[in-house]
Amino acid sequence: MKNFLNYYDLLGINTNATKDEILNAYKKKAKEYHPDKNDGHDTAKTLFQYISEAKNVLLDDVKRLEYDYISGVKKRPESKQNIKSVQVKNNDPDWGTIIGAGLVGLLVGVLIDD
Repeated sequence: MKNFLNYYDLLGINTNATKDEILNAYKKKAKEYHPDKNDGHDTAKTLFQYISEAKNVLLDDVKRLEYDYISGVKKRPESKQNIKSVQVKNNDPDWGTIIGAGLVGLLVGVLIDD
């Protein structure tokens, strides 16, 4: 269950809305909540500011992607560096076995020399 109103909900659009859909939704909401149309009501001013902010973020591709990651709309992909380090860890040799085998070999070598 969501406990907050995100930019998409605020503008009344889907998370995959196009730039034209975002702009049209913004214009509709801006007309509805413009402070001049609401006698300067504080709530209308605040909503108008949030609507403007939502439009600015969602129309900018970089800001929108970051917003989608932060708000949980999209899952941030793992970086290739993290994936590579996991693969290296999975291919690490078993040092305990190698050291144990080396010690056995050393012990056998000492016994044979005697």
